[in-house]
Amino acid sequence: MTDYSAIRNIYCVGRNYALHAKELGNDVPGEPMIFGKPTHALNPAEGTLVLPAGIGEIHHEVELVVRIASDYAPGKPLSELIDGVALGIDWTARDVQSALKEKRHPWLLAKGFKGSATLSAFRPFEGEQFASLTFSLVKNGETIQQGSPADMIFPLRQLVDFIGSRFGLGAGDLIYTGTPAGVGPVADGDTLEMKLAAPGQADETFGPLRIALSV
Repeated sequence: MTDYSAIRNIYCVGRNYALHAKELGNDVPGEPMIFGKPTHALNPAEGTLVLPAGIGEIHHEVELVVRIASDYAPGKPLSELIDGVALGIDWTARDVQSALKEKRHPWLLAKGFKGSATLSAFRPFEGEQFASLTFSLVKNGETIQQGSPADMIFPLRQLVDFIGSRFGLGAGDLIYTGTPAGVGPVADGDTLEMKLAAPGQADETFGPLRIALSV
């Protein structure tokens, strides 16, 4: 079982890819939209993931995740602040989220349920190379999401400064940096894999992750 004991805070970024905001009918924000997940939401990128049934559609949102290695300070180089990059899935109970939006309530019930933060193994963070990464999500053998941080509305430096200056950042914190277009529901029995590619390095595949819906 993956050890998550060193992970402290999980920060997530909403609407950080323009096409994703458009596909959900949302406006592109003028500043980063930040929300959080509890650490109990974490689960590995392989094996069986049990998601709650009976609450409407649960959507996959594949994302790049960075791991913070030291305390935030303004102007501190990203290479000193971040030591790892992984892939993750921000699972979202979409019907629940829509109802919460109508009531203008926080999203925690839709975004923070147990199992709602899939996380792969980490690879070293290599500064300038980050913007050249590409990543994708494959469901039942078909690529359904793909993206690159080069397409982010708010780049990594801006995200780190925004979060660090308002909430603080320290060793063990994670940032889920946003999802590209292509989000959609999963069904019982679906199999998912996440893929990460970097220039000059072998591609990495994480999974398979099998979905089980349980009341």
